Amino acid sequence: MFGWLAARSPSLCRRASRSHASRRVRRITPHALIGLLPGLGSVLYLHAASRGEKLTALPPGLLMGHPALVPLLEVQWLVVVSAITNDGPREWCECVDRFGRIRARWHLLPDTDYLAWDALTASCEAACDGSPIVDTQPLRPDHASVVNFHLREWAGLWVLEHALATPLSPLGHQVAATIAQIESAMLRV
Repeated sequence: MFGWLAARSPSLCRRASRSHASRRVRRITPHALIGLLPGLGSVLYLHAASRGEKLTALPPGLLMGHPALVPLLEVQWLVVVSAITNDGPREWCECVDRFGRIRARWHLLPDTDYLAWDALTASCEAACDGSPIVDTQPLRPDHASVVNFHLREWAGLWVLEHALATPLSPLGHQVAATIAQIESAMLRV
């Protein structure tokens, strides 16, 4: 068996695409998303650089503890992307606003809680041609951060904060650095 595979693998690899990605989509509210984020553990978080735009309709009862988290208030769709790259399998989530712009993205790391990741992405369905998601502009992050999301209640409001992540494993740090380099973003640990 191994001999056959070794002899045939070069011809199989030439026909395979360099990157195969699957996209699954879920309509989601900021309240639902923010309630699920704290269980993830350490993730690589990237957000859209601020363009000085004002948010028109803020979800009631939510506050962000850091300006980098504000794009999560605009989420209308959660897109889960799984891809096989030259570096191996990758999985990430994209937060898309009502205009089809990707506002934030976080990547699965070896240090992420995989059960919480599966719970977050379980209800996402395969994207179809009639999907309302339109990638009009790519995400242009100003930096990438390894964070743990933290949710707390303050004066009747829910505050989402990002605490510094617990120290990553060597593999987790290497994966985060590789993804940040691919995204052309400076990694803040």
